[in-house]
Amino acid sequence: MFYKLNELNLIQAKQKSIANVLIIPMIENLEKPITLATNLRNLGVKTEIYLNDKKLKAKFKYADKLKIPYVIVIGEDEIANNIVKVKDMETGEERSVSLEASEIANGIR
Repeated sequence: MFYKLNELNLIQAKQKSIANVLIIPMIENLEKPITLATNLRNLGVKTEIYLNDKKLKAKFKYADKLKIPYVIVIGEDEIANNIVKVKDMETGEERSVSLEASEIANGIR
């Protein structure tokens, strides 16, 4: 919503996004991504979930365009292994981190 309001010039923002993390779900059941987003927000990490049905490359472009510093992709394998990769969009570095919100928050601060 922030992005759209800014894009339509309904608000004037210095930042393109208020999010520090973009979660990209690669599964239909959004329970885990939503729970993770909620837990990250409760820890003070501004988090957005990408819900549009686009290709993965377009989703990363979205994060890059809005200067969102970190991206987390959640799919079947990540849930099964209880590990996600957190990508630093500035450096391109990816780190494997536990699916626990506290571990992710500690890794990006």
